[in-house]
Amino acid sequence: MNVPSESDWGNYRDDLDSEYAHRIFAGKTNDQVQLEFRRCVLERASELSFMPIKPFQYYMLGFKQFIEKGDFEQFDAPDAANCFISLVEQMLMTKPNFIKPILTDLMPTLEFVSENQLEYEADITIYGFFPVKLDHIKELAQNV
Repeated sequence: MNVPSESDWGNYRDDLDSEYAHRIFAGKTNDQVQLEFRRCVLERASELSFMPIKPFQYYMLGFKQFIEKGDFEQFDAPDAANCFISLVEQMLMTKPNFIKPILTDLMPTLEFVSENQLEYEADITIYGFFPVKLDHIKELAQNV
């Protein structure tokens, strides 16, 4: 996948959230946005959901790369893991055509996050049970 072109961003200026996502991500490679994810994973994950399809797919794979590297700020590991698995789940419910084409690429990382919730120190009472989220993702994927 190539860095999304300006035309891939469409009418991003029509929406403040899309415009902000464009300002942070546009024209950057996935290697270049790793620092952005590290600075504030909660915001970057949110911004992904406001992107048009091509930028979303490209930078979602960058988010996967960030999760796999595990280079989180202190105390950010649970939020990073939760944001990743929750964003996939949310997109399958709201924009399945955005996430379905890259789901096979994301699945090994989703499974790793699900199987290693304790390593991310993601408290079940706060973040829910990742294996249940993964089961829901698999169910949604089969039905869309």
